[in-house]
Amino acid sequence: MPVSHRSALPVVFGLVILSPLAIDVYLPSLPEMVAVFGVDEAAMQFTVSLFMMVMGIGQLIAGPLSDHYGRRFSALLGTALYLVGSLLASISADMEGLYLARVLQALGAASCSVTAFAWVRDHFDAHESGKWISYMGGMIGCVPTLAPFLGGILAVLWGWTSSFLFMALVGTLIFIGSLILIEPGKLKEDSVQASSQNNLKANIREILTNRQFLLYSLTGTLTMAGILGYATNAPMVAMNLGGLGEFGFALLFGFVGIVQLLASISAPHIASRIGRRKTIAAGIVLSLLGAVGLVMVPASRPLLYFIPSAVGCIGFNIIFGTASGLTLEHFKYCAGLAASIDGCVRMSGGGLLVALIKMLGFSLFTTAAITFVLLGLPLFWILSDMQKRNSVQPVSSEFQKAA
Repeated sequence: MPVSHRSALPVVFGLVILSPLAIDVYLPSLPEMVAVFGVDEAAMQFTVSLFMMVMGIGQLIAGPLSDHYGRRFSALLGTALYLVGSLLASISADMEGLYLARVLQALGAASCSVTAFAWVRDHFDAHESGKWISYMGGMIGCVPTLAPFLGGILAVLWGWTSSFLFMALVGTLIFIGSLILIEPGKLKEDSVQASSQNNLKANIREILTNRQFLLYSLTGTLTMAGILGYATNAPMVAMNLGGLGEFGFALLFGFVGIVQLLASISAPHIASRIGRRKTIAAGIVLSLLGAVGLVMVPASRPLLYFIPSAVGCIGFNIIFGTASGLTLEHFKYCAGLAASIDGCVRMSGGGLLVALIKMLGFSLFTTAAITFVLLGLPLFWILSDMQKRNSVQPVSSEFQKAA
């Protein structure tokens, strides 16, 4: 790998964290924002759901644009939109302005996310890209638990607007990094051709009929639902039921985040030893164990919520990046498009699932447990995929190494 490409990796990883940062860094400020804007909790929590839905749809647009105009273009466009949206949110005086700001942030994050995953697939073979995408996916999985720790500190020191100003600062730094380190050259001919109308339709058809893509995109979607089920309920459990302040919540959330970070770092090493599919299956088992623990938490001790949640979150972080690598493995020639479809399904699907489950009116603990247990749905399919691969001699040595 050329040195110039290696130097761009920190920026590419930075592009990935913008979306979870925009979802989670202001979670500790939600109670304060409810009071400041004079709305109920549902209206304020909709800022999270709105972001995810718009980001999901936005990736469908960003993917083909990135394939056609290049990764640098989509990185700069995304960070610029993210920066403007963050600044607008920090000065918003009503919910309409805040909702508009969240839409701009989501569109920017969509472009950045697609760019990051596609850039890695552009510059690595299937085995290497799977490893780096696993790390990137792990970062997406652990930021939702680390960001509120920082957000809690910011909220205590400077109030709710500081979280959005921090997002603007991060967006500015990554914009500058993208301008300097991501190469501006045109894409390869096959990638440009992939964005033409006829090839675009053919590529979409191939992606949506690929069994591996469907299986691990579904797994990633359910993992995202589990992460959101835990993270969006955690402030209410810790502060409303457990009596913790913003800083106490941030410390507790941050501890779980450290556990998740360790899981993310370990995931590629685990996958290299036992295989990516077995790694995902192990993560699903941990998620199911977490679900069992959640329904057993006594109402008199709500803070115990974080123990089984941590078990499930270890599973999520083992799964998330590993599944991302398998999802994009066969689509180097249209990496942006494949990443955009996968990202849309993960973000919109995960957010929609959590929103629907919350509408059922269950307790916070039961709601989180349901999002955890949903990951059991693709387990049989994954085990069947493993058995099928074991019974068939791999054709490509490259994919044999990546398995």
